[in-house]
Amino acid sequence: MPKSGKIIISVTGEIGAGKTTYTKEFEKHSAYPVYTDVIAHEILKLDEVKSLIEKSFGKSLFKDNSIDSKKLAEKTFENKISWQTLIDITHPYILEKIDKIITESDYSYYAIDAPLLFESKLNKDSDFIVLIKADPKLREERIKNRMSWEEAEKRTSYLIPIEEKEKMADIVIFNNSKEKRKVKENVEKILRRIKSKRG
Repeated sequence: MPKSGKIIISVTGEIGAGKTTYTKEFEKHSAYPVYTDVIAHEILKLDEVKSLIEKSFGKSLFKDNSIDSKKLAEKTFENKISWQTLIDITHPYILEKIDKIITESDYSYYAIDAPLLFESKLNKDSDFIVLIKADPKLREERIKNRMSWEEAEKRTSYLIPIEEKEKMADIVIFNNSKEKRKVKENVEKILRRIKSKRG
């Protein structure tokens, strides 16, 4: 990952904790936002990735030569082996795309929304890691239109335990407040802390 004075702030944490909310706030403070979930969907359009997924999971996931993302999610979250297979296929391409974005742009700060930061080893290229947590009831409310709480817990079970991630993070934020100003204040504090370290 290129450095040359560029600062990479990686935002990760629990499902429904507010990672994207914080990434968007960093963008408001002049950081270039990188959303790994968006990149992951783009990667699924690549012929070489489609070929690898077909070899691993079969043709049933395809419709009109395109991967059905819903079917793919159902298949890969059946068990941890399938999930890890998808990670092994897609993450090299995702990391390559992130590297390209940062190399070809001239921003000083980058905020990466990375749910699988540690699982993909992207943390090794991060200058500052922000881990977002929130109360389970609040997280369940936030994700209710995307997935069930049972599904969220199942997906979480495949990941590195949050306790281990906390130890590797530079800062842990409890995003329980519904006040937008709290997010703004926290981001400003983080940026001040980063800038002070840079001297």
